[in-house]
Amino acid sequence: MIEIKKSAMLDANQKAVIEKIDLACGDHRITVTRGHSTPQEQFEILSRFGGDHGCFSPEFLPDGPLDLKINIPPIGLVYHWQRTWSRLLHLGVVVNPPLPAICLDDYTRPSGEKMQGKLVHESTHISGQANGCWPIDFSAKVNGVVNFELVRDILATAQAASAGIKEIKVEHGNGCVHIDTIKII
Repeated sequence: MIEIKKSAMLDANQKAVIEKIDLACGDHRITVTRGHSTPQEQFEILSRFGGDHGCFSPEFLPDGPLDLKINIPPIGLVYHWQRTWSRLLHLGVVVNPPLPAICLDDYTRPSGEKMQGKLVHESTHISGQANGCWPIDFSAKVNGVVNFELVRDILATAQAASAGIKEIKVEHGNGCVHIDTIKII
């Protein structure tokens, strides 16, 4: 059975994908935690992780506008949250920025690509995927107990049954299992 958090904003295609995944759940209960998001919601995630890891830069403004840039010599103009976000990446906390931004710190993607000095786009929860669909995040819990592998296995079973899942990504640092979707309606 799939539960959906009240805060999870979902479109018709995401709901159709969830209905198909529900068929693969059996007696297991999993929870949808996120569908569409806003830049502000992404900033709140970044803020929470920054606090959790004690890596706020001095210019970080918890209530500042997302597009506010501050001059940091010798770097130049950066978003007030940009150094905090870049530091999180360096520490291995993978989180997309709320707006497209240049990674300022040393960070290497799991693919091996070095990202320092490169543009990183906002989360696909904000922009959608290149195929015009939006992703879905599921809690790492099954029946209230953390079990990343079982959530992944349930989703893989649904994927094999043509539930509209393009890719499954286990995100330990975010406490979720993320799926990219394909159009099924």
